[in-house]
Amino acid sequence: MPDIPTLPLPSVLPHSDAIKSSKQTKTDYESDCWEFQYEIHRYLGRITDDALRARYDNIVRNMHAIISDDRNVIPIHSFLSSWYWYRKEHQTRYEFALRNVPLHRPLPIVAQRDSSAAPARPRGPNAGDVLFRYGERKWLQNLMDFGRLRMKSAQEYALMEKDPARQDDERVKHSYSPGEYISLTMPDGLQVRPIGDLKYSTSGTDYFLYCVSMDWDSVLFDQFSGTDCCVVIKEPDEFARRLEHAAKNLLPGWYFHHCPIEYFDTYERRSKERIDNAMSKDFRFAYQKEYRFLFAGFGRPATGFIDLELGPLHDIAELHMRPEPPRVE
Repeated sequence: MPDIPTLPLPSVLPHSDAIKSSKQTKTDYESDCWEFQYEIHRYLGRITDDALRARYDNIVRNMHAIISDDRNVIPIHSFLSSWYWYRKEHQTRYEFALRNVPLHRPLPIVAQRDSSAAPARPRGPNAGDVLFRYGERKWLQNLMDFGRLRMKSAQEYALMEKDPARQDDERVKHSYSPGEYISLTMPDGLQVRPIGDLKYSTSGTDYFLYCVSMDWDSVLFDQFSGTDCCVVIKEPDEFARRLEHAAKNLLPGWYFHHCPIEYFDTYERRSKERIDNAMSKDFRFAYQKEYRFLFAGFGRPATGFIDLELGPLHDIAELHMRPEPPRVE
């Protein structure tokens, strides 16, 4: 088996009770164990080299955005945990070594982000107690002054080909199981193995959505096309109340919901992990730390977009311009 280096890991583990409640041991936080687990279940064995490189790039981007001291104490099975991303990075790089394919980039150096200039921060991972809407000032000034916003239908996001940070098929979520570990029984009783990975697709009702982030991150100003400012929503529950009220005449009887997105690995599903077409996303987007507001039609079509007006938001939100890059002396 190949021998690959391990990135410097956190010195702090989750509490022993948290590890035990997750049916794990301290060994599950060691890179040797990650390699052993991967050899037993080589879930990336059949994806292309290009897909493997793209996956690694996505993981590294997420590591820079997500890993922090307060996430080191979250058990490894959760995408909110620093350990989750260290394990994903190591196992993906291990697949490169198993293929004898050189890594296309240097190993990542994960450093603590400087958030001292942030106008607000959440009280913890996935807290949702403060929200951030990144965008262009010409739109976000209207959001502040009049509460004007646009909720797009799920199908609209699949059409945003020139905006990769926003483009995603929000109607159907896909995941895969390695074909080599699956046996299919044909009508005549014959057992066969698929020649590729088995693809699962999860779909559901149409819906309109409005997306925000749960943290201030200067990187997101570059990721979202045209972004030059951010509205910081200091009272998310009150914002949600006004949003629901503004839409009641346009969408009578539609179900309103808001909560953080759950990110999942399309190639390694957790046992009994539930995927929802509206509230789950491919983990390549995890750096966005998305929180969304949605109206679900349950049989009624959601197409195009709807424009809403909530009224002025100055009492519950603030507008902040994109931070200036640090000066180089």
